[in-house]
Amino acid sequence: MNSRHRFPSPALLLASAFTVHLAAGVVATHAQAPHTRSWSVFAGTGKADSAIAVTPSDPTQVALQNVYGIEVTGDGIYFSTVDDHSIWKCDHDGTQIQRVAGTGEKGLSGDGGPAIKATFNAPHEIRADRDGNLFVADTRNHCIRRIDAATGVIETIAGDGVDGFRGDGQTGDKARFSQPHSIVLDGEGGLLVADTTNHRLRRIDLETRIVMTISGDGRRELPVEGKPASDVSVFGPRSLAIDEQAIWLVLREGNSVWRIDRKTNRINRVAGTGQKGHDGDGGDPLSATFRGPKGIAVDSTGNLLVVDTENHAMRYVDLGRNVIETMQIPFPMKRPHGTAVLSRPGKGDVYFVSDSEHHRVLAGR
Repeated sequence: MNSRHRFPSPALLLASAFTVHLAAGVVATHAQAPHTRSWSVFAGTGKADSAIAVTPSDPTQVALQNVYGIEVTGDGIYFSTVDDHSIWKCDHDGTQIQRVAGTGEKGLSGDGGPAIKATFNAPHEIRADRDGNLFVADTRNHCIRRIDAATGVIETIAGDGVDGFRGDGQTGDKARFSQPHSIVLDGEGGLLVADTTNHRLRRIDLETRIVMTISGDGRRELPVEGKPASDVSVFGPRSLAIDEQAIWLVLREGNSVWRIDRKTNRINRVAGTGQKGHDGDGGDPLSATFRGPKGIAVDSTGNLLVVDTENHAMRYVDLGRNVIETMQIPFPMKRPHGTAVLSRPGKGDVYFVSDSEHHRVLAGR
């Protein structure tokens, strides 16, 4: 049953305040035009059988086996890798990387102990709060996990490892998810979860651990524009981003990008017709088509980076000009997934994209 829980108001700052790539509208710097960026390999060798960074290593000399999620924080950049079930941390300059969670083996173990000795099953996205605590969408374990910044201890905060749907109104240990891919902190004590194959957006209260559905009813249908987000279907919610005014939602099967107004709770489409394709560049984003989009980020000017996975591309939605473009990245990509932005006041943004099946992360400056 769909909850009538309202989204948080924009009155409070985001919990992960240092992740300024999400704070669109708060810091207005002038990012470099997306088509004039200089792109390079930031991390990964491009091969899955390279050395593993169990000790601090050169990021371009280690394997990042099917890298997915990217999270930028004040003191580093985190990556998740699906094929070896691990979480990595790299410095902003790309000089040193090390595995910080996961053994490299598939499993669901380690709660109550150090994260580096825990096992995951295809972790997709990671997020950090202002204290540096990490949250992990442990996708194929169908649960959400937390790594304490002070102790390094890992715990499961929601989901019991079983694929399913249950637990609304109950604590996380009673809840079930179905392939949760994306998570984002809402800045008001909650963690939003894209419960992908349950076709729902859910919220975990981080104090009480209560789980609620806040959008979606399980039906494989696109939302009805202009209605409250609590009253619509969401078809394949795959990726989330957030700023003070809005929650941005990518629908994978729905081949579109949506905006939920945090004040009114109304949902509206901002890009994609819902049909599969790769067209519309230079025109209205609402008339464009995607093919299985799977990642989103907001840059410091409030515009959107959308990873168009099955088109092996990244798109840029300029909301001010109402134009969409395919970014000119001089590296052929293979099923990219994650994206994030490092904002550097006075220097412009650095865009990151995980070139997943080429086992590398690309950076555009």
